[in-house]
Amino acid sequence: MRIRFAALMLLTLCTAPAAAAEIKVLAYNAINIPARELAAAFSKETGHQVTFTFGSPGPVNDRLKAGETFDLVVMATEAARARETLWRPGTRASLVRVGIGLAVREGTKLDLSSVESTRKTLLDARSLTLSDASTGGLSGPNARKVLGNLGIADAVKDKLKPAPNGQDLISQGEIDIGLYNVSEIPRAKGVVLAGAVPAAVQVYIVYDAAVPTGNATPEPALALARYLGRDETRAIWIKGGLEPVGP
Repeated sequence: MRIRFAALMLLTLCTAPAAAAEIKVLAYNAINIPARELAAAFSKETGHQVTFTFGSPGPVNDRLKAGETFDLVVMATEAARARETLWRPGTRASLVRVGIGLAVREGTKLDLSSVESTRKTLLDARSLTLSDASTGGLSGPNARKVLGNLGIADAVKDKLKPAPNGQDLISQGEIDIGLYNVSEIPRAKGVVLAGAVPAAVQVYIVYDAAVPTGNATPEPALALARYLGRDETRAIWIKGGLEPVGP
């Protein structure tokens, strides 16, 4: 990460913005909470104002396809790579990643200390849920990959109930456990993060930041991307359930 964002730093050194700018950012929902906190600190430091538009992958992709203009975009690496012609050369860099965690009702304790205990926990649950992938969300497919890595995809398929409001169902006691991006837990009152699944079976989504070619004055957006990749921001990202990408 240091190498990639050092390259972004070099792009910003030659031209310093003369006045405060408004930076319009399009990003996936998964980075919402820590990105807002960091953007507020960035604004205080630089005077630039950051306006976010967050959405699920499907709607974000639709906005880009429709030609909406943004100064910075944060999206999954695979999606960003598939749209390489949309970005100013040299501005796309990996930022953070997120893995799958287990959501439970407050007060519930799970043993996720090993692959075997995690497998047993999920097999013993009466019901499981994960995100509905109809909007193009990536946590649902990744949660299924985790179940596959655990070797229990077939064993739990009859009690797996994908739902758009799965965390609400957990809070109401209708579902025992949900598998979601760690950064998306909790999203309902009374729901807590029991923990991330073990590294040996984990599946990550990596998010890249990139400046669109339509941004004629990229320096403020590059400054924001560089700020988000600072070592000093690690604690905020981690608190928000994401891991900075780098050594």
